[in-house]
This record gives sequence, C-alpha cells and structure tokens, in this order.
Amino acid sequence: MKPIFSYFIPICASSILLFSSCNDNQSKKTDSEISALDSLENIDTTSINIEVDESETATMQMPFVQKKYSKSVDEVYNSIKSAIEANENLKIIAEVNHSEAAKGVEMELSENRLIIFGNPKAGTQLMQQSQAVAIDLPMKILVYDDKGTTKVIYNNASILMNRYEITLPKLEEKMNAILDKITISDIEEPQLHKLKLESNLADLQTKESTLSVDKASQKLEKLLKEKEFKLIAKIEHDKAATNAGLQLRSTRLFIFGKPQVGSQLMALNSTMGLDLPMKILLWEDENGKTQVSYFKGSFLANRHGIDNQELTNKIDEVLEMISGEILK
Repeated sequence: MKPIFSYFIPICASSILLFSSCNDNQSKKTDSEISALDSLENIDTTSINIEVDESETATMQMPFVQKKYSKSVDEVYNSIKSAIEANENLKIIAEVNHSEAAKGVEMELSENRLIIFGNPKAGTQLMQQSQAVAIDLPMKILVYDDKGTTKVIYNNASILMNRYEITLPKLEEKMNAILDKITISDIEEPQLHKLKLESNLADLQTKESTLSVDKASQKLEKLLKEKEFKLIAKIEHDKAATNAGLQLRSTRLFIFGKPQVGSQLMALNSTMGLDLPMKILLWEDENGKTQVSYFKGSFLANRHGIDNQELTNKIDEVLEMISGEILK
C-alpha cells in the first residue's frame, strides 16, 4: 500500500500564561484574560441554533466525508486504527477520546473519538505548495455516536487541496483511495453525501511575529502550561520532512485544549470533535518572517451548523489572547 498524507511527532502535555511590559498593564490584561477564558468555559447553550433539516440529511452537501456503520463506536474505531497500523507508511500521532475527557470534568458526551495520523512525505508535498495547509495536517478521523448510529467523518484530500488551492491530482487520488479503504463501511448507502468544498482561508487568521519560530514555540508552550491548557501534540512538520529527506521551512503545529471548553462545544454538535482540540500554527514564510495562524471561531460555527455569534466571539477572544502573546 502506498503512502499518503501528513504526519508526525511527539505528544506533549502543557498549557498557558500571559505577560505584559509593566505591572499596571499586566494586572489589567490578566483580568481580561481570565474573563475571556471563564466566559468560554461557561457557554450558554440555550441560545445556540443548529439548523439541520432531517429530511435532507441523506443528500445534503457536507464539508467533510461522512459514513455510517452498523457496528459500535469502539468496533469501528479499533478497525480504523488497525488499518492505519497495518500500513507501514502511516504513523498514529495521537488519539483523543473526547467522551472520556468530558467525564473528567463531570460532563457527559455520547461516544466521540478522534485519531490523528499521517505520512511525512505526502504531507510535505502538500506543504511545499501551501505552507498554511500544515494547520490541517496530520490527517484526522472522528468516530462518534449519533443517536445510536455510529458515524465517521474526515477531511479528504479533495477538501484540503481545494481549501489551500493545491494541485496534485495523483496524490489527491491516492490519498482519497487510502482514506476510503481505511474507513470502509459495512453499510451500502444508495447515495453518499456530496462534499461541500470550502474555501475557508478567509477564516484563517494570520499574524506576523518578531520572534523566530523556535522562540515563538518556546513562548507558546509556556503560555499553554501556565493557563492550564493540555497540549495534545506538538507537531514539528519541518523536522519530520528532514527525516524523510525533504526540505521544508520551519513549521510547527500546536494542538491543545481544555475538556471543560471542548466538551461544551461538542455537546452542541458531535461533529465538532473533528476540529477540536484547538490549533495554532507557527511557520516561517519565504521572506524568513514568522507567521502565527489559527482558524477563527466562525470556521467552527460554519462547518458544524451552529448559528451563535456570542460563541464564535468567545472562541476568537481566547485564540487572539494566546496568539497575541507570541508576536513579540
């Protein structure tokens, strides 16, 4: 079986802190930061509207591939994991059991499990054409329970290449074929969901930092640790590319979150588990400048059919607070 996708590297655990240049400003900013985090951890779900026409779910366009299964979440998840492990060119980077994490903060979610995996050679080919695609790499597959039915969703190669304007038709075909084989369903559906190809780069917020990627990475890790975010994975795309005999400018992805925050979001719509935990990408552009990228709250809301401006604003406040501290 031939290689495909993204990749990578070690799993760490950590969280966040915030600095300021003088004591008065530091005191004021800390109050603001605490307020932003507290408000995000206490989302009022009564005002959230999820608009789904049940009669149209069999033919509606969706921004990710979706499949149904007759087996349990555990059975399907373990089958997918075994298929990934059987391919010597693929590597599992992290596993996130969203429903178990929710129990740890005394919340209940239906079964919801995420597996993160990839291949450095294929991932590097994508990033060599568009470095920003690194925020969506490695690949992810979500297995979850939807009212008693096990479902699987993932972004396939067509989704990613369209989003980042990448043209690699042979690789796209191979990636899609492998993903389809890994997630093969035991249910024959008369019509698969049609893909809604997005151009979400408008929701990708990018800011320039005066720090090097290495320095910004160190500062971000410290911030996450002090603010008690769990660092699920630190993915060093550039180092993985070097190990595969390829070249890539410094590119580091941080995947992090808080169960008390993510669980509330997934309670609104289980499919949110595909885009959680949160992510921040640090990368060196062609001019040697460090860029800090993350998806705005509107990205999550639009992808998962949630209409609530207050929610998206709160997500943006937290991500802006974190990213803003590693700009200088």
